[in-house]
Amino acid sequence: MDHSSQRPTTPNTPARRQLDHALTALARMSPGLRRYTAEAAQEYLDQIDGRRLPMGYDRPFGPGLEAANRADAFRMRRGNTVAAMLGLAVQPADKHFPTTLRAIVTAVDAPVDRLVETARTTGAPAAVALVHLLAGAR
Repeated sequence: MDHSSQRPTTPNTPARRQLDHALTALARMSPGLRRYTAEAAQEYLDQIDGRRLPMGYDRPFGPGLEAANRADAFRMRRGNTVAAMLGLAVQPADKHFPTTLRAIVTAVDAPVDRLVETARTTGAPAAVALVHLLAGAR
């Protein structure tokens, strides 16, 4: 019997396990805690992506120092806080951590993005906002 159709579509790698664990932990959080987690993740990513300088430096880390930048952002830009909130055991310079946090930010922002798109496509942003408020913001 061929079991190839039963194989998972994504490889079972450490990066994938980290991402799956983080998204599962995020789904169990309250909306407020999810928002806080996304804000902390965005602060970390701002340094990783060069939108914010490392704390105490007047310029970004240069090429070849990506691991040092990840470690600095982990310690100084709430990366360690996000890891603890998500129950992730990661090293400060973990190369997969930024990808995991990008997914967290995307997952938290998805409902807002859908609301904005609905408001845009219907041409009635006030009505969309009112329906959202009456339904109870999530």
